[in-house]
Amino acid sequence: MLAECPDLWSGSFTVCFVAGSGRCSMNPIEVYKKLPRKNCGECPQKTCMAYALALIKGDATVEECPHTDEALRKDLSEYRGKDWRNTLIDTLKNDIKHIDFNAILSRLGGIDKDGKIMIKCLGTDYFIDRNGEITTQGHINPWIKILLLHYIKTGGVGEPTGEWVSFSELKSGMVKETSFRRDCEEPLRQLLDNNREEITLMIRRLGGREIHHPSADHAWKLYALPRVPVLILYRMEDEELNEYGESHVRILFDRSADRFLDVESLVFLLEGFIHIISRR
Repeated sequence: MLAECPDLWSGSFTVCFVAGSGRCSMNPIEVYKKLPRKNCGECPQKTCMAYALALIKGDATVEECPHTDEALRKDLSEYRGKDWRNTLIDTLKNDIKHIDFNAILSRLGGIDKDGKIMIKCLGTDYFIDRNGEITTQGHINPWIKILLLHYIKTGGVGEPTGEWVSFSELKSGMVKETSFRRDCEEPLRQLLDNNREEITLMIRRLGGREIHHPSADHAWKLYALPRVPVLILYRMEDEELNEYGESHVRILFDRSADRFLDVESLVFLLEGFIHIISRR
């Protein structure tokens, strides 16, 4: 049996092997040994080991390696895992088939485009039809599909209140607070410390605007989703402002954020934001 720890936006995975069962739980090193091990870079994976990992978790196909023959492909196909993300996407697609798009359009801040809902997420326009199919101009990561379908399924209630609260003040936020600080606030602090001007430019490209805030040297308001505004507060390193002299980042949400996404989805949404601006 495989246990997966995904880096949601980059697509990389840490794969842990649990004692258990049969061929499907084969160690990727054993799969790697079956490969030509040329590290040619001709498949979508960078190395043969990465290909072995991707094959086991269902992210790669046996046809992608150009240096395997029919016999080897048949052998490798027995180790290819099923990507559980696609199963979840199919479930969410089925769930939203029963939703009246006209009823939720304004609640989600979407726009009707020829019978599809257009939703802007982190600066990109996505189009979702009534069958849950999602299109955009570029590549769509499976995780963004899950996020958008979940946003539609939740449906939202009310409007943003204009009251900013910390992540821990949202429903069930205290349970995930440590993860949110580690995976969202701390990486953003490091990015701003290293290159504030460039990160500011990236935030603007995603639709964010810099605003004045009394408790921060720099503050940005960003709509990660149409009904999910985010406030980023950055306090620069200054011994007079912080007893340790360290910089500090806080990410605040509108009080209504948990009506549109649960806290796990909000963590993922902000991890996506960090991933995008770190690829500058």
